[in-house]
Amino acid sequence: MSDAAQAISDDRAEVWQGTSDSIERTVALGAAVGAAVRAGDVVALVGELGAGKTQFVRGLAQGMGIDPRAVASPTFVLSQEHPPARGGLVLVHIDAYRLRGAEDLESIGWDGDGAELRRGAVLAIEWADRLGSLLGRDALIVSLAHEEEGRRRIVVEARGAWRDRGPALAASLSRAAATSC
Repeated sequence: MSDAAQAISDDRAEVWQGTSDSIERTVALGAAVGAAVRAGDVVALVGELGAGKTQFVRGLAQGMGIDPRAVASPTFVLSQEHPPARGGLVLVHIDAYRLRGAEDLESIGWDGDGAELRRGAVLAIEWADRLGSLLGRDALIVSLAHEEEGRRRIVVEARGAWRDRGPALAASLSRAAATSC
């Protein structure tokens, strides 16, 4: 296992795993997580191209009360901020795919473990495994993988501050999986 993969796997407990066979289900699962977020949370998404990371972030935005249609992959700009509709948290959507190092993170306001950037916001980080130890100890890890045509395996793991919310989040994810399209 690489150092980056090891850093992201330390101290985590599986919360939920299941499958999605549609964009709508992936969005619904993201919305279940979005309804559970708190200021300063990090949602770290891991998966190959086309696995559904951005769709999950659209759902996260929806669950936070942010228009999901405003969410697009920030690959070429590194990050996008999505303000809340009214009085909620800002969603900071980061795409780490093209990051060349810590300097690129610093250019978007990342300091150390991203604490300053997280203040009053929720961070959703696509390709989070590329951050290694820079990700910090408190993150919800969402791994998405292709299984067969149109079907994705989704595994959600809690680390640090997310661990206490694991049982309630697992129940919300199970409900979302059962009731979505």
